[in-house]
Amino acid sequence: MTTLVERIRNAELEKQRALAGLHQELGYRSAQDLAQAILDAGRAHGGPSPSKASASAPAAPAASGNSRKGRRVPDATRKAIADALKNGETAALLPKKFGVSYNIVHAIKQTLGMVTARSGKGKKKG
Repeated sequence: MTTLVERIRNAELEKQRALAGLHQELGYRSAQDLAQAILDAGRAHGGPSPSKASASAPAAPAASGNSRKGRRVPDATRKAIADALKNGETAALLPKKFGVSYNIVHAIKQTLGMVTARSGKGKKKG
């Protein structure tokens, strides 16, 4: 009877063999060769080089004066969302189309003046 530790070791070996086979099928000698090819392809499409990425600030900086840690939405995406809103597209469909949250779309609507303030009805005074 095999112990749990032996079964885990065997599963890990099987995984390593399968990955090695996959790398060879893809035409790479090792995982490092595949990783290097991925990095090279990213650089060819305008991605940062590893030396620049490690030397600079975090990859997804928050807006200045903002303590939130979320990713920053590029200005081109914000402009495309604004254009879509101006062309009459509904805000409910835009988050999925552009890969952002509804809150981002709503904030863009606010900057465009497309959101009206609540009337304040129902609020308790005092």
